[in-house]
Amino acid sequence: KPLREYLRTSFEHGPGVEGSFLADPVFEAMFGWEPASQTMADLAGKLLDARLVDAMDAPAEAYRDNAFRKTWLPHLHQFEAWRMLREDPPRSVVVTSGTGSGKTECFLVPILDDLVRQFDGGAKLLGSQALFLYPLNALINSQRDRLRAWTSAFNGRVRFCLYNGETPANVPANQQRQHREEVLSRQLLRAEPPPILVTNATMLEYMLVRADDRPILDASQGKLRWIVLDEAHTYVGSQAAEIALLLRRVLHAFGVTPDQVRFVATSATIGDSKDTGAALARFLADLAGIADRQVSVISGQRLIPPLDKRWVNNNQPLPPIDQ
Repeated sequence: KPLREYLRTSFEHGPGVEGSFLADPVFEAMFGWEPASQTMADLAGKLLDARLVDAMDAPAEAYRDNAFRKTWLPHLHQFEAWRMLREDPPRSVVVTSGTGSGKTECFLVPILDDLVRQFDGGAKLLGSQALFLYPLNALINSQRDRLRAWTSAFNGRVRFCLYNGETPANVPANQQRQHREEVLSRQLLRAEPPPILVTNATMLEYMLVRADDRPILDASQGKLRWIVLDEAHTYVGSQAAEIALLLRRVLHAFGVTPDQVRFVATSATIGDSKDTGAALARFLADLAGIADRQVSVISGQRLIPPLDKRWVNNNQPLPPIDQ
């Protein structure tokens, strides 16, 4: 108990206070990411379904912080990923870019766009078409608000489930009705598998062998179109071998072949595609069991404006620090 009390007190100290675990906050000025030449409004009805652009522009009030406005220019690496992932036959993509550069949008937007285009007939989409694999539950849960924000406008026709060890067996019916876009319980997941399943390798392993989860596979036969490996740099050595074998079992269990699936790997630390593009393509190809030629590497670049000519050759030293 004394240790717990000491730790609690230490954690409650403000940043920078003596005895605190947290230092003063540090702010670093950074250049922005290279933008595309077209706004989201320009892409609506062309590269992206206009209904999805509308939903992203004006989510429910509770999720307005997750809005992606029509007036915004997406980053160039996002636009390139969207364009490439629309190609047919399917292509796979490695997205390597810095932290905070919008890598999630690189795969989430084309997947949602694909699903929105499918429900023109009004039918509910049943069966898992997209698997998002995250190494940590915290990363899985972090996607909830954004997924709710961008799918709530479709009245339960574009649904998702966060499937991990914390997913309850059942939830009250009124709680489920409040979030028609999210499957909140294992019972509903098995009865009406949603098109988007966000999970981890352990739960996916269980799903392949557990009899209770068999209805998910049965409803998803031949429908799997997307597999996303976020934080791909965590898959190294024996863990990479295990995930590669797991993906092959997944394809077999879902009744699809590698050439029918778009694989997406993302990482902020996997490398610079200028120097290691071939190695990155081979990395994803080996994991997914596909040919290198089916993989494209997309790298986010910062937009660094040219320095004013007046300062380029200016060698004037900095003044003393106290000035």
